[in-house]
Amino acid sequence: MPRNSQDFAFCRRITADEYDRKARELKERQTEIALRVEQHQKGEGDFRTTLETLISVASRAAELFERSKTEQKRELLAFMFSNLRLRGKTLEFSLRSPFDLMVNRVDHSSWLAFLYTVRTVRFEHVLALGSRIPKFADAT
Repeated sequence: MPRNSQDFAFCRRITADEYDRKARELKERQTEIALRVEQHQKGEGDFRTTLETLISVASRAAELFERSKTEQKRELLAFMFSNLRLRGKTLEFSLRSPFDLMVNRVDHSSWLAFLYTVRTVRFEHVLALGSRIPKFADAT
């Protein structure tokens, strides 16, 4: 008779079927985790590429706009702005995400806040923008 829980654990034996079932469960779980790690790593690479391109487009927007044809100018404006309105002689607009977060970033700490926000709150949104970047603007 076992005297304590440790003795009981040594006395109890699992069957071959129990072992096989548990081994299958653990192998399935290991495969799931490996897949999630792989997806995360791919997403991280895609995110970095997309964010670098978005920052490049934002920093070169004036140059891109000036050298573009009319249709490309429309595409660039639609990509970066929403709710464009002309009220008299005043243009009103809203910047699309993540460009709205890039405005007035003058020092290192404010860019860190921007990076934190796009990596956490807007990660999926930034990834989705990758396929919508105007092709002419993507070229460096």
